[in-house]
Amino acid sequence: TETQRGYVTFLAFSLLLQQGTTSMIHLNSNRYENLVIAINPDVPEDEKIIDKIKEMVSEASMYLFQATEKRFYFGNVSILIPTTWQSEVKDSHRYNPPADVIVADPFVKYGDDPYTLQFGDCGTMGRYIHFTPNFFSDKSLDQYGPRGKTSVMS
Repeated sequence: TETQRGYVTFLAFSLLLQQGTTSMIHLNSNRYENLVIAINPDVPEDEKIIDKIKEMVSEASMYLFQATEKRFYFGNVSILIPTTWQSEVKDSHRYNPPADVIVADPFVKYGDDPYTLQFGDCGTMGRYIHFTPNFFSDKSLDQYGPRGKTSVMS
């Protein structure tokens, strides 16, 4: 049923985000707070990636809200930008918490497919969710569908 799918989606997503004591994420009044997305310094500077990440988070929040029957959504999300980038929206905080989502070059095993780095069995906490810069290109929409939905289902 639709309700069961919503719970399964929420469970899968929450297991991806739970990372033990290293993650800053917490649930506050049905809102996920302190999600940290970091762009690896090896990723070439591209302002479009930042815009696409913002769009993805907004879409993901909507999909999560719908899939969980209006129970959960994203609140505070930080995007950490490499200091080597000349971006106008650089993060000014000196403290960089561990990232929950990483944008980095592809890993040979997965290519551009999104994945969760996980050391335990299925259903155990993951370390982070990995996206590649190519995932944020318009070409990836044909392969993966809407980024927000893909990020919730990854």
